[in-house]
Amino acid sequence: MRGDNNERLTILSDAEKTALYGIPHFDDFQRIEFFALTETELALALGRKSLLAQVYCLLQIGYFKAKQAFFQFSLNEIASEDVEFILQRYFPGQTLAKAALHTSEYYVQRNKIAQLFGYRMYCTSDLPTLQEKAKLLARTDVTATFLLAELMVFLIGQRIVRPGYSTLQTIIRDALSAERERLEQLVEAAMTDEARQTLELLLAHENTLTELAALKQDAKSFRYRQMGVERQKRLTLKPLYAIAKKLLPGLAVSQRNIAYYASLANFYTVYDLRRFKPAKTNLYLLCYAWQRYRQLTDNVVEAFGYQTRQLEDETKAQATQQAAKIHVERQQATPRVGELLLLYVDDTLPDITPFGAVRHKAFRIMPEDALRSAGKLLTETPVSQMDLRWQAVDKQSGLCTKNLRPLATALEFASSSAGGNVWLAALTWMKTVFDRQQSIAKQPLSEVPVDFHPKLTPFFHLKLTPLIAV
Repeated sequence: MRGDNNERLTILSDAEKTALYGIPHFDDFQRIEFFALTETELALALGRKSLLAQVYCLLQIGYFKAKQAFFQFSLNEIASEDVEFILQRYFPGQTLAKAALHTSEYYVQRNKIAQLFGYRMYCTSDLPTLQEKAKLLARTDVTATFLLAELMVFLIGQRIVRPGYSTLQTIIRDALSAERERLEQLVEAAMTDEARQTLELLLAHENTLTELAALKQDAKSFRYRQMGVERQKRLTLKPLYAIAKKLLPGLAVSQRNIAYYASLANFYTVYDLRRFKPAKTNLYLLCYAWQRYRQLTDNVVEAFGYQTRQLEDETKAQATQQAAKIHVERQQATPRVGELLLLYVDDTLPDITPFGAVRHKAFRIMPEDALRSAGKLLTETPVSQMDLRWQAVDKQSGLCTKNLRPLATALEFASSSAGGNVWLAALTWMKTVFDRQQSIAKQPLSEVPVDFHPKLTPFFHLKLTPLIAV
């Protein structure tokens, strides 16, 4: 939309405009419904002086009940079925000469019908109220169809017959212009020289905004290279988002409008954005940075959650499988170990039997290697489910380092619980070490957060082998 006051803002398509402002087209059932008049309605129509005026009034009442609007028409411009229905139902046997209704009679009927249904006609004194209402609505949503729909609701609530389409076009156009100008002025006043330079860098190259466009891919893939591209985009927008995060909350601009202005930054070319007023361009770019950075952050968060769930599920399955294997081995070894124990109470073996002979007999019950494995299995402390989980995590070291670590270091975490502060301290410490391009394993224990203790979650693995291994 340009600033030309003579330009009409296109809000509705031709079909939508006809549906709202066109004469109703009734089917047989609707004709019965809307032309079925109460005694009061019928008395108003029959109170007109001529048959022609009475028919026009009956038609106007039915049309008003359907659309809460009035229409200037000739009988040749409406469906002949409507006229025939009126004549057969209310004037049987009478013949109507189709002629135009006098303009003064039209206005009289319009006022009486509006009054009958508790409405009043729109007048110029209502304009300031509608203008102010539109300006307030524009702070919520600057799409023209939204403003039109809300103004319609407002007019119905106030029992005011809606004005012409061109009147609403002008009101909405002016409201949109006023809202944009309000925001441009606030942006211009709040911008620092450093912020302006940062935004100008976004337009320094023709393909910058194109490269920052949404990544169209299956959200469940979260492949390493794709997420690497997303992280790089997010890094590019980070300084711009910091500016937007500081300025936009103070502008009283809704999330819906931020999304709308952000879409304009994508709609216009870089050449167009350079030609706009700086305040207008900066508004679009700030909203774009806000919207796109949050989208990219959501992508990274979803990827981190997906990779974490994958690691959790895989290591849990591996640990469960390993625990079942150990249990089976114990069950299989127990009967043979029992046979070995019975050698100590075997009366056929005298006390003077050499130990070597007893050993050979034991090996016939269980081979030497199997005996050693069973002895080790039964004498060592049973491995806990948690230990088995960490063993499984250790085997995923490469995937943790490749997929989880970049995602975790790219995000900023927060916690609303006191217990979460322990993990935040640990995460902050690890990210600091990684930023220095150092190895976690080589850090002195004195630097490890004091209250940090291991829990069963793959990311915070204090054995320092999978996720944080360098």
